[in-house]
Amino acid sequence: MQEWPEWVFFNTVNALLADVVAKTREADSHRVGALYPFLDSVRESATSLQFLVIRQALRDSYVIARVIYETAVNACFLLTSPIELSARANAHAKQKTLRSLVRRIEIAGTPLFEFKYSGADELMQEPEHKKLLDEFTSKSGREISSWTSENVQQRLDAVHLAFGAEATKGLAFGLLMYRHASEIAHGTLYGTLFSWGALAPNRPLKSPGDLGIFRRAELRHLLKLVCFSLESLVRVTSSVLDAPSLGESAERALQDYYKDKNEGA
Repeated sequence: MQEWPEWVFFNTVNALLADVVAKTREADSHRVGALYPFLDSVRESATSLQFLVIRQALRDSYVIARVIYETAVNACFLLTSPIELSARANAHAKQKTLRSLVRRIEIAGTPLFEFKYSGADELMQEPEHKKLLDEFTSKSGREISSWTSENVQQRLDAVHLAFGAEATKGLAFGLLMYRHASEIAHGTLYGTLFSWGALAPNRPLKSPGDLGIFRRAELRHLLKLVCFSLESLVRVTSSVLDAPSLGESAERALQDYYKDKNEGA
């Protein structure tokens, strides 16, 4: 596993991401907004993915890979309008915190219990807090759960237009993991059968050894998609941070990956 070209690629772009995270902490907030929490979250999840891949935990690897991907897209999307979108992200986070002060659980229309912070009512009535809650409440009175109205594809479109095809095409490949990751996360039969290799076309698995081969191949594919996404993330963020050498190193890591793969590593 350590000799997989995907593994070498992953370690390289992950190290570059660490350098980007360090530079983000020192950057002017007017240029990068709330970028740091997004990048730090990607780093944490990448560490988790590394552990899961070593354990050959295919199901959970897919779920964490999607977390990495969507957070990376959000980080890049934020940079298309850092002041405006950071304000939106912060408002979303604050109103989520307020809503968490009161939690009611019902099953089949029957209330089971309610958790309420002791000062919740007073906090909810403060004008600034009411404004935040209203901003994320629909006309029907339901919570608007998403921090931005653009879906993942639309966020990706915005990143593509802002930073160009070459720097962002790695993020497009990440969409290939969405279908399986969603089914696994939602606990569907499809997700389970996929992780067993039962849906592989023209390749019926006949033994535990076959399952191991299938899972290792899928993990290599998944790592590749994550690496493509991280390579784009480093290139986009480094361009805003005036750290072109990091972007160049990420691009070189991609070229080295293809070279190693073509040499049959």
